[in-house]
Amino acid sequence: MQIKIIFSMFKKAFVLVLLLASLTSARAQNSFSDEIITIGENEFMPCTRGIVLKDQEGGQLPMIEKICQPISSWDSLKPPKGFEARFYARGQILDLTFSAYLKEGGLKTVKSGALLSICVNDPVRAFGTPVIDNIFLQPEKVAEFWGYPVYQNTNQEITVISKSKSPLFVPVTQGEYLQQLIDTELKKQKNDAGGQRESNSDVIVAEMGKTYKVLLKSDPVAAAEFKIEIDKFKADMANDATENSSDDLVTALKKEFESLSPAERSKPARYSTDAFENYGNFSGLIPEIHATEGTALVKVAPEYARLANNKDAIKLLVIRWNLGNDNSTSDKPRLFDGEAKGFLLADYYMAKLYRQQEIWSNIIALIN
Repeated sequence: MQIKIIFSMFKKAFVLVLLLASLTSARAQNSFSDEIITIGENEFMPCTRGIVLKDQEGGQLPMIEKICQPISSWDSLKPPKGFEARFYARGQILDLTFSAYLKEGGLKTVKSGALLSICVNDPVRAFGTPVIDNIFLQPEKVAEFWGYPVYQNTNQEITVISKSKSPLFVPVTQGEYLQQLIDTELKKQKNDAGGQRESNSDVIVAEMGKTYKVLLKSDPVAAAEFKIEIDKFKADMANDATENSSDDLVTALKKEFESLSPAERSKPARYSTDAFENYGNFSGLIPEIHATEGTALVKVAPEYARLANNKDAIKLLVIRWNLGNDNSTSDKPRLFDGEAKGFLLADYYMAKLYRQQEIWSNIIALIN
């Protein structure tokens, strides 16, 4: 009987301790104030009660909403402390920004802050700037994010999350790349000719003609001399046109294509911006004997290329980050080690979100 009484008392005491701990935690979480802390020339409000804003619309809104839910349920956003969170969605892209509060002109405001951008079913977002339409430098894998690859492309680091076992990109052959270059240049020349655009030289000649007519009425001698200058300028234009057309870019690319054997055309293409200087070609291709140099050219694998029009299911996520603490590491929240103060308060919470395994497990579970 005595043991039961002791056990009952212990149980009640344990529940009381848990309740007190919970109340203390809740009080700490909600201990908001409009205290101002000056850092440099700015007055920050790190303890003020923040808000969560949503601005979402578009055809893929149901999928975006599913991604928002695990993030918006995060304790650090209920409510945010010292910063504003904004969900902004258009089409297949969700942008989430965290912006630290500061006081300017007596009013609470925010400036640009840390960014998380999630793109649904658009694999091209993973590749950065194309070398030519739909052909890219192969991204380099530099890390992992909860078991999925982080790539460095030509612009920044991005994370690609897909449950497909197929590779995201496939090699481009030398022949395929050269043919794409030729077709693109021919199309460009056709558009320029079809548009009948005036070159800078044409504009100059037209203006010179107007001046000549004015001189002809007021000073025929000066007009005659000016006419000689116009004729010289036109002759120089004609010579330049002849020199350029004798060996233009299309001609050079066709020569390069024809110089390759069928076997060489089928080999994977490698690219370098130094190719013209080192090997005298206009395409940027690295010769086979130097195949270890340069970077492989790739394109989106066919399986992924078909995803862009899928609005019914999440098949692929391309994620990028931007923390403003350091330009060299701004797209690498995994490397953030700053303090939660000033503008870095927003970066701190964005880096903290990066490390929330439960949130990302719930988002990854949405992919099928």
